[in-house]
Amino acid sequence: MTAVLIKALIVLVITAGLSLTVGAQKPEYAFVLSLAGGIVVLLSVLDAVLPAFSQLKAVFSKAGGAVSFLSLPLKALAISYITDFAADTCRDFGQSSLAAKAELAGKCAIFILCVPSGVNVLEAALKFAGL
Repeated sequence: MTAVLIKALIVLVITAGLSLTVGAQKPEYAFVLSLAGGIVVLLSVLDAVLPAFSQLKAVFSKAGGAVSFLSLPLKALAISYITDFAADTCRDFGQSSLAAKAELAGKCAIFILCVPSGVNVLEAALKFAGL
């Protein structure tokens, strides 16, 4: 994983340098270059991380169906990363207001994702309390 991280950081630094250089002449190309570099790094990091998630899922499966305890935080993590990527892209366009709306949408999505689990915990607590 360390090698993937180092390669990703090198690609990002090179992309940033190229983006600054190209941006002086063609700002529209600089943004596309930055976006492409970000997507390449994101996909390469995801490719490196997915085997670890598969291994973790296998361990949780052996625990007797505890995979559901793993899926909620991973979905929330994915939503937060996607939201952050979208918000940063909006900021790169100079649209800080849209970036704030993207962040709000991500927070709402995580809240909606967590509501069923919260309801289950509350129902279990009420049942335990005899109410």
